[in-house]
Amino acid sequence: MNTTTAVYLGLDVSKSKIDACLKMNDRYFHRVIKNDPTGFEKLSEWIAKYTPQVHACCEATGTYSEAIADYLHDHGHLVSVVNPFAIKSYANTKLQCVKTDKQDAKIIARFCADIKPDLYTPPSPSERQLKALTRQLDYYKDMHTAQLNRLQVAHPSIHDFIDKTIDNLRQQIAEVQAAIQAHIAADESLQQKADLLKTVRAVGDATVPHLLALFAEREFNSNRAVTKFVGLNPIIKQSGTKKTSYLAISKMGDKFIRTALYMPAVVAFRLPEFKPFIQRMRDNGKHNKQIICALMRKLLTYCYAVLKSGQPFDPKRLNPEPV
Repeated sequence: MNTTTAVYLGLDVSKSKIDACLKMNDRYFHRVIKNDPTGFEKLSEWIAKYTPQVHACCEATGTYSEAIADYLHDHGHLVSVVNPFAIKSYANTKLQCVKTDKQDAKIIARFCADIKPDLYTPPSPSERQLKALTRQLDYYKDMHTAQLNRLQVAHPSIHDFIDKTIDNLRQQIAEVQAAIQAHIAADESLQQKADLLKTVRAVGDATVPHLLALFAEREFNSNRAVTKFVGLNPIIKQSGTKKTSYLAISKMGDKFIRTALYMPAVVAFRLPEFKPFIQRMRDNGKHNKQIICALMRKLLTYCYAVLKSGQPFDPKRLNPEPV
């Protein structure tokens, strides 16, 4: 059964399965597949029974959604990978009362049909490998921190076992870091971009791979777009007639990038070229944590600018604006 009418596919992705909902005009068709290559092939065969091409949409859920998004894109379909908060907000406008995987897939299909979100362009195989390595590094670091915290409260009888785990994790972290640097050095395009990013003071080898992975999988048209995607855009929370308001960052984006930018911001906090900017923020009543977040945002926009222009960062042109 083929149709010339636009067909939309909503995908509710979890670790082991994917609930799919195909929207054709006012008709909906549902299918559940495994979240693995075999399931992807069955999904492709199922889609082909109705239409040669769909506009598929799923939430950005990291490794769970990346595989199916890449598969559908590689097989000629239009794909959108959307921030989960956007889907949740849309569902609230529809007064959704039922919360099941099947219903979520239907809402995503309706969201895709109504909003027509931006299309997803997958990174190159080399960039995909870099992202996988950076995510593995983050995983090891989280485990390392967890074991250090556990060592402080664990019974003395298991200290030796935890120490061995910590030593092993440190070795694994070092090996992945070496693999990341070797991978970047072996790819001329990645190495050129890495060199540009390093011209931004305070941005070093630990942060560069995360930024390369970020800009490889997304095309941003403005500084505001990239800061919003990462979740560093400021938000104000105020209610009723209360005079007080709560200023914070949205955190509605990639937490790995925010984590990677934290230490560079701490370094920038001590650099002389940022002193006027920091002083202006203090004069406006901002505390140190807010200033660090603002510096994270500044560094991110500078990295976006050097990659967009292809020109190294020039400290002489640094003129931070108050936030």
